Amino acid sequence: MALKSTISHARYDAKSCKRYNFKLNLKTDADVIEKLSQVDSMQGYIKQLIRRDIANGTDVVPVKLSESAAEMLKKKAEEKGISTSELIALAVNEQLVRIC
Repeated sequence: MALKSTISHARYDAKSCKRYNFKLNLKTDADVIEKLSQVDSMQGYIKQLIRRDIANGTDVVPVKLSESAAEMLKKKAEEKGISTSELIALAVNEQLVRIC
C-alpha cells in the first residue's frame, strides 16, 4: 500500500508542483542563513516576501550602503514622512528624469 501511495504522490508532484533549489555561501550569505534559521517555515517566509513584492509592485534591487549613508537616508525619510525605500525610489526617479 505504501508503494502505491508514494507513486501517486510522485505523479501529483510531477504534474502540479515546481521545485526551486538555491545555494548560499557560508561567508557572504551569513545574514540570509541566520535569518532563515530563525523562521518557522523557510518556504512560507520566502513565499510571503515574494507575494509582498508582487502586491507592492516593487522590484527588489539589493544595494549595499555604508552605515553613514543608511543613517542619512533614514533621517531624511523620517523628515519627509516616508519610508527609506520610497525616498530611494524618488531619488532614482528624479535622476532618471534628469538623464533622459
